[in-house]
Amino acid sequence: MAKTQMQLANKAWRNVTKSYGWDRGWKGGKKAWKAFCRENAAATIEMDDDPIPNYAEAEWRVNEELSYWD
Repeated sequence: MAKTQMQLANKAWRNVTKSYGWDRGWKGGKKAWKAFCRENAAATIEMDDDPIPNYAEAEWRVNEELSYWD
């Protein structure tokens, strides 16, 4: 079964932020981190009109978005 846009974006946000160690030390624990990822996944989907075709593209978009955070 194909993944929805939100599922792809959310998984990408969780995996990328986890690789940076952002899943640890959140005030509010894992629930707060997961909520952060969901909120940003929704924003990632809204920012781009093109659908996300696969997980690799979703992860690329998240990395690209995070590159602008400084």
